[in-house]
Amino acid sequence: MSEPRKESPRKGGGQTDESAKKNAEFFLDEYQDYKEKVASIDTYAAISSALSGPLAGVERLLDIGNGGVFDYDTTCVGKITGLDLFLDDLPADIRLPGNVTMVQGSALDIPPALKEFDGVVMVMLIHHLVGRNVADCVANVRQVFAEAHRVLRPGGKLVIMESCVPRWFFHVERLLFAPSVLVIERTMKHPPAFQYPATMLEEMIIQAGFSSVARQEVPLGKYVLQFGVKVPTWVTPVQPVLFTALRP
Repeated sequence: MSEPRKESPRKGGGQTDESAKKNAEFFLDEYQDYKEKVASIDTYAAISSALSGPLAGVERLLDIGNGGVFDYDTTCVGKITGLDLFLDDLPADIRLPGNVTMVQGSALDIPPALKEFDGVVMVMLIHHLVGRNVADCVANVRQVFAEAHRVLRPGGKLVIMESCVPRWFFHVERLLFAPSVLVIERTMKHPPAFQYPATMLEEMIIQAGFSSVARQEVPLGKYVLQFGVKVPTWVTPVQPVLFTALRP
């Protein structure tokens, strides 16, 4: 499952130049086609419905890694700031909701002016924060959670929708990380991805300082997107999971 989420290199982890480049190229080139696919796939309708609940009533929302695609009902939120690393490259004719302002910047190093938000949302972002190795990938996840904690006001809400995998599949991913990234970068237009078990993400959210952490599996439909391709859900181990948490 994929979303237009892309990040830049950073000390202590960081996304590789090649991964960031492929994210930008793929999601910008496939922007319209991607939107149409998401609108037609049942699993994403369930994702949108699940997201709109916890976001309802949030006055100031930061959508981290937003690439001009909103997977929730934007009318249920007051003001939305969409953070995107490749803002200048978004389609010139893109139509944004009236309550949205786009800002250029990295999810791993959010601009200082962005702070004191009532809510932060990340939609299918985490598995695109691919580093040089597994340790860097994990460091990127910890960093984006730390950044979310920093820009939220006390009592602010963190909302994450992420494609998760069983722990056994994570161990396989980890073992095959280096060769799979090499093959994907050389043979596919879609960027590499690295997915996590829901329990592991929950632990990292708590370690970042959040409280009242909850997670909920979102019902799968008949289809999902894998590496930009529509596939039946039974052929893949992915499971969309909604996480919510509070900044004390």
